[in-house]
Amino acid sequence: MTGTTVLSGGGTYVPLPGGRVLTPDGYAVDAETLRRALASTPANTWRSRESRMVAYVAWCRERGRLHTDAGTLADYGAALAGRRHPAETIAVYTSTVAERLAAVGTTVPESERALIRAIVSQRAQEEARDDGGQGDVLQATECTREDLAAMLATLDRTTVEGIRDAWVLSLDWYMAGRASEPASLNLRDVTDETIRLVDPETGELVELAALVITLRLSKTNPYGKTTDTIRIAEQDDSTCPVAAYRAWVAVLAKHGVTSGPLLRRVKNGRLTTAGRPPKDPTRAGGIGDRTVRNIIASAARAAGLTRPLGPEERAVMSTAAERAELAALVLTDAGREALTVRRRLARRALRRSLPRYSGHSMRRGKVREDQRGGAPRHVIERQNRYVPGSNALARYLDDIVAWDENPTLPARFRRATPDPVRSRPTARTWMREGFPDGLLVDAGRPVPLS
Repeated sequence: MTGTTVLSGGGTYVPLPGGRVLTPDGYAVDAETLRRALASTPANTWRSRESRMVAYVAWCRERGRLHTDAGTLADYGAALAGRRHPAETIAVYTSTVAERLAAVGTTVPESERALIRAIVSQRAQEEARDDGGQGDVLQATECTREDLAAMLATLDRTTVEGIRDAWVLSLDWYMAGRASEPASLNLRDVTDETIRLVDPETGELVELAALVITLRLSKTNPYGKTTDTIRIAEQDDSTCPVAAYRAWVAVLAKHGVTSGPLLRRVKNGRLTTAGRPPKDPTRAGGIGDRTVRNIIASAARAAGLTRPLGPEERAVMSTAAERAELAALVLTDAGREALTVRRRLARRALRRSLPRYSGHSMRRGKVREDQRGGAPRHVIERQNRYVPGSNALARYLDDIVAWDENPTLPARFRRATPDPVRSRPTARTWMREGFPDGLLVDAGRPVPLS
């Protein structure tokens, strides 16, 4: 390790002779010790924390403030509110900075934390009253099953790239994956199995193909201390993940690949290890979460689910155009601040108005599909790897009463008797009333007990 490594919060590790480094607290450790410590934090998490801390330190320098002084972080939170950042953004940024400051020995007083919480609450009140919807949460567009089928239909499944991309899309949707999760899988993590179920129409025992996926790393399990098991059954349409998996495994076998990353780089119709080497040499030839997101976005454009930006819209989104506008004008500090805020709000309004398909589109789409199918919340949480009572899941779920169940409907539109199968949140309601002994009813069909 050469050079000086700067950690969030201003702590620096200074290289010493003999492969040692000096810590911010004045003691020395081996460079390998530091390397392993830094590698324990996922790269995306590290980048987001660093960017928040850099923004805070830059704000302090512009105003001649010490970033470790008591009261500075509360003033920073108020400044973010003045720039009309969302309340959630202010909470996340200030909590990250407080955490990084604590890591180098500067504790934010509880009274200052209380000030920050009050600022966040006040900004949330402003957002609730804002007719422009600036406080609305920006979420990825839901990718429905129909959207998935349309995206898959744009691929040429006779090519190596088309086979891979079909597997990426199908896998990511059915596992309700974050983009980093399918990218982290190795060949050994997916097993093709056969399951046996009772056909609800005939009562006969039938066999179905299924995939059993072992997820060893995820956002909620970044250190691999536990594993998640995801089971996915075959489907009877073009979105079937089992068929996509088998097609991709055949490609890997043809190229002699028997281990390592499951999802691979493709160039000119062949698997390749070309490109920037990953930090982990065992991932050579594998794709990352950025490639997964690019595959989703490209397929959505090809399916007509999104559209390219026009020249004026590109200018709104361009930070380079913003810098050019600032350089061309003679403005006071207040004027520069006002221009920056105006352009940021314009970008946010544009993003809110356009459909945006990303990794979270697949996750949101599958969660909503599960809910529409009647799966109870605890099943959705377990299958899709949410902690019980997750607030993040609550954002994806539809908590609005369906129109055909709405009690304000005129009487002629109401069902004479409630439909137990469609009642939520129960996934499947079994009844005996009104049916011969020994029978259950599922979705309105008598099913023999076995």
